[in-house]
Amino acid sequence: MSIRSTRLWLLGLFIVHAAVHLASFQSVYLDSDQLVIADQARWIARGEIHEPFFFGQSYLLPFEAYLAAPLIWLGVWPIAAVKALSALALYLPFLWAAWVLAKERPAAAWAVAALFIGLHPEYTLAAAMPRGFIVGTGLAWAGLWVLLRHPALPALGMVALAALVGFCTGSYMSIALMLPALAWLPGRRPFVLVSLGLLLGFALFKAVGLFYWFHPDHVVHLFPRLGFRLGYLIHNFGVQEIRAAITHLGVLTAVMCLLVVLPRPLQWEWRTVLPWLACVSGVCLAVALMIANNKIVEFNSKSPFFSVYRMMLPLPFLGLLLLGRRQTSTTAPAAGATPWPARRAALLPALLVLLLSAQLVRLVRVGPEMAELPSTVPPITFEWLRANCEEIGGWWRESREPYFTYEGRNDALAYGCHAQFGVPVLQTDHERRTWLRERFAQGVPR
Repeated sequence: MSIRSTRLWLLGLFIVHAAVHLASFQSVYLDSDQLVIADQARWIARGEIHEPFFFGQSYLLPFEAYLAAPLIWLGVWPIAAVKALSALALYLPFLWAAWVLAKERPAAAWAVAALFIGLHPEYTLAAAMPRGFIVGTGLAWAGLWVLLRHPALPALGMVALAALVGFCTGSYMSIALMLPALAWLPGRRPFVLVSLGLLLGFALFKAVGLFYWFHPDHVVHLFPRLGFRLGYLIHNFGVQEIRAAITHLGVLTAVMCLLVVLPRPLQWEWRTVLPWLACVSGVCLAVALMIANNKIVEFNSKSPFFSVYRMMLPLPFLGLLLLGRRQTSTTAPAAGATPWPARRAALLPALLVLLLSAQLVRLVRVGPEMAELPSTVPPITFEWLRANCEEIGGWWRESREPYFTYEGRNDALAYGCHAQFGVPVLQTDHERRTWLRERFAQGVPR
C-alpha cells in the first residue's frame, strides 16, 4: 500500500471516530467542571485574568480556557471552544503520529491506529472533556515528540521545550507517565539540557502558584495533601476499577509496541537494551507512584465524568512516543522477503474498520448508560442548561439586579448561564469567583 493510501485510510478512521464520538456524546452531555472552564475562557477572552488556575483552586491550570480565547473572539460559544480544544488534544497526537509513521514505518502507523481504537470507551469519553487534563497532556506530548525526534535542536530550543513539559507536569502530575520515553535521548548533552528545562518548567509552575500566597481569598477548593505509602499501593491496586484501568492501558500500549518491535531482528548489545530497561523501569515506578497515593481513589465507578481514567490519560501517549521514536539503526530485509505491511496491505484496513465499527457501536451504546450513573460531578445536557438559563435570564431581567442570586449551590447554572448566555448567576455556597460579588456590589457594569 502506498504512503498516500495509508495516510488516507488512517485519516478516514480518525475522522469517523471523532464524528461519531463527538456527535453522539460530547455534543449532548457536559458537566459543571467543563462549564467552569468555559466561563473562565469567556472572562479571559474579555481580557480579564482574575486568577491563573482553575477558578477557586490553587492547582490545575485550565489550558483550554487560555487557548480558547481566540475562538471566542471569532464568535464560537465558550463551551464549544473549550470542547474543540480538548478533542484536538486527544485526536491530533494520534493522527500526527500515524501520519508521520506512515512514511517511515507503516507497521507503526497502523499500530497507532489500533492503539487508539482499542482504548476503553470510558477512557475515550473522559479524555475529551475539558478539565485541564487532556490539553496539558497534549502540549507535553508535543514537546516530548519534538525532543525525541529532533535531538540536534539548539540548546535554547531543547530547554524551552523541556520547560513546557515541566510546566504541564506541575499542573497534572500524571504527565510524568510519559517522561520515561526520554531514555532514548542520545548522549549526555541532551539529558542535561532537558533535565534543566524540566526543572525550570516545574519551578515556573510553582512561581505562578505564588499568586495564591498573596491572594488566599481566591482559594475555595484546597488540594488534598498528597501521601505516598506502600499501604496505599496495596490497597488501591486491589480496587477492581483501578486495577482494570491500569491493566487495560498498560497491556494495550505494550502489545502495540511489541508488535512493531518484535518483527525486527533483535540486537542485544548493551547500548540497545539499556534504553528499554530504563524506560520500563521508569514506567513501573511512575505507575506505582500514581497508584500509591491517596488521590487516585477519588472516582465514581464507570462514570466518565469523574473517572479513574482521568488519572492516567498520558499512558497511551507514552506509547505514541515509543512507536514514533527514531530508529538508531536499520536492518535490510532478507533477500526475497516481502515487508510485513505490504503482504497484508488489503487486510489491515479491513481489520481496523471492523474493530472501529465494533468500538463505535459500543461507544454509542454505553455512553448514555454511563452518563446516567451517579457521579460526584453530575452530568447535564445542553438542552437542560438552555431551558434553565432562559428561565433564570427572564427573572434576572425583570429584577433589574446586577446579578441573579442562586440560594445554595448549582455549579452548572452558576457558571453555565454566564458562560453560554451572558446571564450573571452567583451562588451562595461554594462560589469560585470570589471577586465577582464585590465587583457587582460596587456597581461595576456586567
